[in-house]
Amino acid sequence: MAAGRADLAFVWLFGPAIVFALVALVAVAWTIADDDAWGPVERRGAAVVQSATCARCHPDEHASWRRTYHRTMTQEARGDALLAPFAGERLDYLGFEATMDRDDEGRPRIRIVERSGGGEAAPIVDARVVMTVGSHRYQQYLAAIDRGGGAGEIWRLPVAWHVGEGRWIHLNGAFLEPEGTIGAADDYLRHLSRWNDNCVLCHNTEPRPGARADGRFETALGEIGIACEACHGPAEAHIERHRSPLRRVLAAAIEGRAHAADPSIAAPSGLTGARASEVCGRCHGNRIARDLGAVLRDGDGFLPGEELAAVSRPIFADSTLGDPPEAPFGERFWPDGTPRLSAYEYQGLLLSPCHQGGAEGGLGCGDCHSMHRADPAMQVREDRRGAAACRGCHDEAAIPAGHGGHGESVTCLECHMPRITYGLVQGMITHRIASPDPGALVGRDDQPDACTLCHVDRSRAWAAAAMAGLGLRGSAPGPEREAEAWGSRTMLDLLGGDPIQRVLAADALARPRATMEPRSRIAWLVGALEDEYPAVRLAATRAIRENARQSGDRALQEAIAAFDFLGPVDARLVVVDRLRELVGPGPLDAHPERLEALAAAQERQLIWIGE
Repeated sequence: MAAGRADLAFVWLFGPAIVFALVALVAVAWTIADDDAWGPVERRGAAVVQSATCARCHPDEHASWRRTYHRTMTQEARGDALLAPFAGERLDYLGFEATMDRDDEGRPRIRIVERSGGGEAAPIVDARVVMTVGSHRYQQYLAAIDRGGGAGEIWRLPVAWHVGEGRWIHLNGAFLEPEGTIGAADDYLRHLSRWNDNCVLCHNTEPRPGARADGRFETALGEIGIACEACHGPAEAHIERHRSPLRRVLAAAIEGRAHAADPSIAAPSGLTGARASEVCGRCHGNRIARDLGAVLRDGDGFLPGEELAAVSRPIFADSTLGDPPEAPFGERFWPDGTPRLSAYEYQGLLLSPCHQGGAEGGLGCGDCHSMHRADPAMQVREDRRGAAACRGCHDEAAIPAGHGGHGESVTCLECHMPRITYGLVQGMITHRIASPDPGALVGRDDQPDACTLCHVDRSRAWAAAAMAGLGLRGSAPGPEREAEAWGSRTMLDLLGGDPIQRVLAADALARPRATMEPRSRIAWLVGALEDEYPAVRLAATRAIRENARQSGDRALQEAIAAFDFLGPVDARLVVVDRLRELVGPGPLDAHPERLEALAAAQERQLIWIGE
């Protein structure tokens, strides 16, 4: 009897647990064997679930993404999203006055009228701002304006808020184009561009431009801004798969299941370097669509994790369009094919020997950058800053002592990824990794080199000889032209280069490492305040301001503070004359024939680069 009671007690005490364990084991076995829980799924055509849904299971990743400028790339125009005051500010430029204020309901608006003809004419723009684009360096504004595309047509307005300058600018000062004619509405509205078939494609998640045969647009977004599914792909199938708590537990317990081996979502960290880089290259590498009509109707068709080349090809210097084919993109690249504009970072990577043609082990975007747990300013991983970016692949012990001849004061990037790219109203590092070779450029004036962007007072022939003296590989320099003896490479680029060269020369002269004392740099820069390109004048203004700060000269600081790079010509010339009084003549003022020759070189190299 006692034994029977003991058996009964055992069943009562442990029976439910045993049954539960057996059921759990069966469920685990069933789940592991279930192809629907682990095998491939059809992601194409899946719906976007939006970032708030992702946050439920991935709170840390969601929080780190929210700190990025990707999240704020496109926002609704309200609250903290608006960086500009919209409190009645006015911008007078090119014979037009833009007023930025708010309507009776507090909504931001921009009104632009012509002033050059006397009196007040009808506005050429009078629109309420509905969305913002950008939040890091400058912020642009979008308005709903029906210009033949229907009620859903959205246009990017031609004025923007410059965050660093704390002021309104016209977009002629951000893109590389000549000023234009005072009072010419076409010149003023040059950057009034339609959002639906342009900006929308890279600045949002799963955009569908919605172009219709009748010319109207019915644009739809999976999510405004660059959100989770822009990089991971639509997550509907992923959500469905992970509705099972048991599947989620197993995925977390089995190494790799939650990340690389989960085919219901694209995780760039689990892709090959080449495939992961294509996720970035979709937007950070301007492209040509295989079927433009389909893109304008339904979006670009790219699914993160799949091959980008299936839907588009990257633009290079020799890329062609049309029939017969034309190659219209040459001016966006240096003569050796290196991109010289931002938004071509992917092309720079593809051209880099470190990429190894996309082979296993080759460099990819994720080797240096991370969307999560990185400084939002450039998304550079904490363990890849400065020289650490190269030491991840290059054994420091294998690098000869004294390599480069600069010691620790100069990082690998400054020589191998110099600032020869223009974008976002400044010089930026190139993403084409290469070894400096100034000797190959002696006798040419069509491309900057890494050495003379720091040694701003030196020629390329000097740089080539210095490299040889340090035992570094490089081309033997050919003969110098007479004009190369007129001054340093940076000075010649500033006075006679094309607009990108002039901006980059001004940017180089703004850097504390530049090998000249600040007052001499200012003397070189003053002439650029009269440049035909507003973007060059802005670069020169910032460079003079920085050098005046470095010099500690209060008079110089006050003089450049009075300069408005978009202001009237007569007011700008007053400041130019004052700066000349303070720093003396320019580098070639005693040789007007040389200045004239360099000015003529500028005229031969006009550039019109908008978007």
